[in-house]
Amino acid sequence: MQKLLSVQGIGFVLVSKKSNARNLKIRIHPEKGILVTIPYRSSYNEAEKFVIKNAAWIKEKTKLLFQNVALKIFTPDSIFKTRVSEVEFEYDAHSELRGIISENKLLFKYNPLKIDFENKDVQNFIKKCIVKLLLAEASVYLLERYVYLSKKHKIALHKLTVGTASTSWGTCNTKNEIRLSCRLLLLPDHLIDYVILHEMCHINHKNHGSDFYKMLNYLSDYKSTELNKELKTYSTNIFPGNYTYQ
Repeated sequence: MQKLLSVQGIGFVLVSKKSNARNLKIRIHPEKGILVTIPYRSSYNEAEKFVIKNAAWIKEKTKLLFQNVALKIFTPDSIFKTRVSEVEFEYDAHSELRGIISENKLLFKYNPLKIDFENKDVQNFIKKCIVKLLLAEASVYLLERYVYLSKKHKIALHKLTVGTASTSWGTCNTKNEIRLSCRLLLLPDHLIDYVILHEMCHINHKNHGSDFYKMLNYLSDYKSTELNKELKTYSTNIFPGNYTYQ
């Protein structure tokens, strides 16, 4: 059960009753706002009192969250660079917003009188164009690294494709066909190689058993644990930044 409460000094709060909840909890979501979970036996009045009691914490966390979100929004002042490509913004009185991909560049032409860069659809359009840029670059770069690592470790080449997946860095199917995400270009070189080696190990070992990790550890110069830990600090999400790693 859910109920939307209007709390003075805080605003709207979405309260959810859950049978498996043991305590009252508050969470700040960048899109959904203030979310409160309460045990099923608790009342909405209790939830409101809990919110008021934690008003100072909610205001501080909300402020910090949206400051952080603002840093991840693409604007004409944003920097986005990869190993060989970059994004630029150019004023154009005749365009609302359009993206033009040319060699090593993604140019956005925009009219500031018609475009709100905080609009979610605008951000999604920019990211969609960036994914196309990454796909073109990754199709060359990732194939080169795959061929290099295959020769280095004497592992037979199999079909390699590059896609746009945002849920995983790479996969290897039962036919030994490897598919890598173009978002790998958001990673440092050594982690890109680590992901490729991970998928190459699946050619011999389909699950994540001890033999798989033994092979991966050997191929990664016995640094598999630390590399995997480092990989988890990165995200497939696309935000402004310099991803040249030079």
